Amino acid sequence: MKILNKFLFFTAALFLFSCASDKNKADTNASASLTPEDSTKIALVTQAYIFGYPMMTMEYTHLISSNVKSDNGMGKGPINQWGNMHKFPKAGFTDVVRPNLDTYYSVIYADLSKTPLYLHIPATERYYLMPILNAHGDVIKSLGTRTTGQKALDIALVGPSFKGEIDDDLMVIRSSTSLNWMLGRVAVKNDEDGKAEIANFQSKLIAKPLAERNNKDYALPKGVVNPDLVNLVPMDLVDDMDITTYLNKVMQLLVTNPPYKADQPLFTALKTVGITPGGSFDMSQFSPNVQQKIKNIPFFVQAQFSKMTANPPVENLQNGWNVITSGLGEYGTNYFLRAYVTKIGYGANQSVDAIYPNAAVDANGDNFNGSNQYILHFDADKMPPAKGFWSLTMYDKKGFLVDNAINRYNLGNMKDLTYNKDGSVDIYIQFDAPVGKESNWLPSPKTGEEFELTFRMYYPGPSVLDRTFEMPGVQKVK
Repeated sequence: MKILNKFLFFTAALFLFSCASDKNKADTNASASLTPEDSTKIALVTQAYIFGYPMMTMEYTHLISSNVKSDNGMGKGPINQWGNMHKFPKAGFTDVVRPNLDTYYSVIYADLSKTPLYLHIPATERYYLMPILNAHGDVIKSLGTRTTGQKALDIALVGPSFKGEIDDDLMVIRSSTSLNWMLGRVAVKNDEDGKAEIANFQSKLIAKPLAERNNKDYALPKGVVNPDLVNLVPMDLVDDMDITTYLNKVMQLLVTNPPYKADQPLFTALKTVGITPGGSFDMSQFSPNVQQKIKNIPFFVQAQFSKMTANPPVENLQNGWNVITSGLGEYGTNYFLRAYVTKIGYGANQSVDAIYPNAAVDANGDNFNGSNQYILHFDADKMPPAKGFWSLTMYDKKGFLVDNAINRYNLGNMKDLTYNKDGSVDIYIQFDAPVGKESNWLPSPKTGEEFELTFRMYYPGPSVLDRTFEMPGVQKVK
């Protein structure tokens, strides 16, 4: 309870400071009249919002991304069926923030409330990774090159309510939540190279109800398309939702996606403000002043996410990069980190599988802007130590791909980079093509538009995890 009290104090102080420093809000001076009890209530509801953020994102990603009749070739498939990416996304793709352009995705939006799933993953010589995330955003199992090797796998993915028998020859993966997300990736150099992987890997993937494992005549049911969910963006729906609707949905989801045992101190405290699994949020229990603060919680939390990106914790910084090397994919009770990672990189892997340095500023601490030209340089003896691959991807401020004339959104060691004579490499980040250096050009937005960069290291070496390898800063040239 001491840890919980410490967090609540921090949350309340941060919230009140945020309100007091915002001169545009009508209730700027009202925070001074809050009692300690009021502040605690606000902090608790804020924590409920933060706790529920990954689960809400999972729910609406499931609803929207599974809203197809069959595998659409862009990573979408009906619930409990594979949705395979048959080509890389381009500008305008908004289903997932910060999409990866080094692998083809093979995705299952799993709902295990009614049936376990039988999954078959074929053998492959390619680097691949298939983590399974539960409703809270934690990786419950990581399959692939690093952990299970290149052999074929036969799996039973089982939810919290299943009590039946399971064949002894299956790898059993149990989840404590009904909603789960299998976010598979197989390394692909380009769309031409990807055609081979569609035949060699993706076409041999199997997903069906466990009871149908040996039924060779089983046919995948067609999905039902809800026209109200077409072309919606999961993250926008969650971020724009009013706090009452949001919390009521969170409480509904908690029934089949219960919190962990370690979360009980928090939920004991949340009960005092009427937040329980299956409950209903009653705004009228609070004073008008507190109600107004509670209504502002979504804006407050989103502001904290933005501040975290712009001003990462000092201990994470490496020359302008926010480099998180521990805690990813297995967050414990670090609810804010779990929610923040959901915001900037939903579906993040465990650190041992992938590291995602993110930068919104150059080496001097100035925001990236399309008005400028930049260079990212790696010395020959300081190349990113990744056993899988490394890459640099350009995103706009919302985490989506930046439109450009050559449809190039990332560069990395699986691309045709030109290396310098001494073995080093330079990546040119700018709006216009650098003459004679086009192979190493990562197009940026037009003049005046800010952007962010994400660096990926899959299967990172020990020097990345222990931070003896340090990301070089992005240097502004013009």
